[in-house]
Amino acid sequence: MFRISRRLSCLGLLWAFSWGMVDPGAALAVEGELKFQDVLVGVADGAELQRELHRHTGLNHAVRLAKATTLTCFVQEEIVGGEKSVHGLLIPEGVMLDLNGSTLQLDLRSNSYGVRLSNRSGIRNGTIKIIRSEGKGLQSCWHSGVSVGAAYGDGGSTAKPGRFSTVKNWSIEGITIDQPFAASAIQLMSEACHGVIRDITVLDSDKALLGVGLDWGSVGPITAEDKQIPRMRQLWERGEIYSTHPHHVLIERIRVGKLLRNQDANDAGVRISACHNITVRDVEIETATTAVMIVGGDLGYEYARQDQREFAHRGHVIENVRIKKALLFGLVFNGLADNVWRAQKNHGYQAVRDPAHPGLDKLTVKNVVLHGTNDPRSQGIYAVSLSGAELEQVEISGFGIGVHVEDWVHGMTFRDCKVTGNKRDRQIEGATEPAVGVVFDPTP
Repeated sequence: MFRISRRLSCLGLLWAFSWGMVDPGAALAVEGELKFQDVLVGVADGAELQRELHRHTGLNHAVRLAKATTLTCFVQEEIVGGEKSVHGLLIPEGVMLDLNGSTLQLDLRSNSYGVRLSNRSGIRNGTIKIIRSEGKGLQSCWHSGVSVGAAYGDGGSTAKPGRFSTVKNWSIEGITIDQPFAASAIQLMSEACHGVIRDITVLDSDKALLGVGLDWGSVGPITAEDKQIPRMRQLWERGEIYSTHPHHVLIERIRVGKLLRNQDANDAGVRISACHNITVRDVEIETATTAVMIVGGDLGYEYARQDQREFAHRGHVIENVRIKKALLFGLVFNGLADNVWRAQKNHGYQAVRDPAHPGLDKLTVKNVVLHGTNDPRSQGIYAVSLSGAELEQVEISGFGIGVHVEDWVHGMTFRDCKVTGNKRDRQIEGATEPAVGVVFDPTP
């Protein structure tokens, strides 16, 4: 092993200046510019790499591997800041790992994270390959190539939130991910925020759940079971639980190969659940069940912290997305907090927030091309529970239904969109609360 300090480089945690996001003032809420000192290291294996990364914790070092190599990382259990973390590799706070063309092989034989990021950390310039996946639970973050945040049940308590329940100022750049197992390539959980996922390639996979996934998280003993939601309200009012939500994340220049799992609509190139201010742009997908899915999540923001509640499902931007072969859906937009809605309907629950309105709030979609396979069940855009959506220059062809808009939609404007070559181009309806304000300009 050797270490050579080379130079100072500004790696810029002020990523947000280029995001072009809705609510730019909030997007710039990053704690200043962080300078990393480049340090060149040579390591023999994954265990030595982990020890080396820990040596640089909090030092704002860009740890760069001396040469391109292949390192195998096995599951390890560590105590980090008084909290247990089970992972293949942990990038500590204040550390950027530059793989310099190397490959990390993740051998994961228990319920664990893959490569796990911390506050003010990142990984770049290499390949992550999951070579073994055994003994994991159902959450898509387990055995993902890279994860940010905390799984359900790992968020700690309201008296002492988990160390990873909020992770901010991080980046994943220039990474190729080979995920042959039933997990995500990249997965964000809980309050993973103010981060960048850029220049990513997700290789073909028959089993991968998601290319990039973003899911809400929990602090305290939250369950989303319908009949338990009235009890969750009591816990929330006593300050014993709250939900956490990814926000202010830029996902750009993503290339996804053929994701062929095709179990249901959740098998997507990008899936966003109960988040706000997420920008997805310049994404090309070869094949997937769904290109991009944005949903309200089981509980929506029903039990979110006060500082996040007003931003619920707001500020999402989808730009320059193309899928060559969407097996079931092009885009899915469903802002309904479905478990809360069912608890309200079936268990007499009095909701804190309306689970259906406004739903996804002021969604922006621009320059998107969706190609289906002419499956009669397929839909180019499926929309439920959203308000004030603006779609521009969207092309939809080869689906059973081109645009299908259903319940709780209040305002959805299509400008200069081309919806042709589908078995049925448009179907606007709603059995519970019919869609209103759906406009095509120019009128077809």
